[in-house]
Amino acid sequence: MGKMTAVGHARVAGLRRALGLVLIGGLCAAAVTFYREGPELPRSGPIAVTGAPSAAGSAAPASAPPASATTTPVRPVPTTSPKVKLPKGPGTTQPGILLMASPLPGGSFDVAEIVRLREATSSLRLGPPSLSIAGGRFAKSKPIATQVQISAEDQPVIVPDGRVSRQMDLALTKPSKSIELRYHLDGVTLRSIPSRAGRALTAMGPLIQGVPKSTPVAMMVSGNTVLNIECPAVRSVSKQACWIGSPPQFRVKPKLTRDRAVIVVQFDLPRPQ
Repeated sequence: MGKMTAVGHARVAGLRRALGLVLIGGLCAAAVTFYREGPELPRSGPIAVTGAPSAAGSAAPASAPPASATTTPVRPVPTTSPKVKLPKGPGTTQPGILLMASPLPGGSFDVAEIVRLREATSSLRLGPPSLSIAGGRFAKSKPIATQVQISAEDQPVIVPDGRVSRQMDLALTKPSKSIELRYHLDGVTLRSIPSRAGRALTAMGPLIQGVPKSTPVAMMVSGNTVLNIECPAVRSVSKQACWIGSPPQFRVKPKLTRDRAVIVVQFDLPRPQ
């Protein structure tokens, strides 16, 4: 009887172990099925190789983001803006001055002057433009050039305080024929009264002096708010409206000389933001 009881217990224990293994296998199978069927469970995707393997055969760093097949390749952004094509004529291909201006939100103008001289010079004479030609409405105007930058044959020229409010002479590091000035022109804008709200007038002329009075000057004004240009130095009143072109690019039509190169620009000031 004792032997039969031991055998019975052994059989029961073996049966329990078998049932336990079957139960564990069933639970594992159910877990795998649930994982595969569960739509919201996170799944780890295949490891993306972000670069060529190194000579030692090491894998890409774990911090590198996985590559996406749908990502649009990023095009490199140029670090320098393309140069504006300058017109032929005074200041560029011929001796003279090319003045280009654009209105700024506050009523001042961003101005570039490109000068080409017949003979190299070792100094520059600068001064605010004389606006007496523009008429009595600008009699009290005090033109001031601020943030003045100058280069002569690609060499920078120091302007004290970057400001020209009176006549001054500047020495160049070497004789130059080609000179460029960049600055903001202030103190030249008047509200046009009577007129519609926001309408304004600005008188301007070249900053560079010390050149012959007969030096030819070409002038351009750009901006979507620019309306027209007047040349008060033109003797014929019917020809004082002297612009050609359309927004945003206007050009002064007559051939002006340095002693008479003053224009009046009519434009609209932007509303305060």
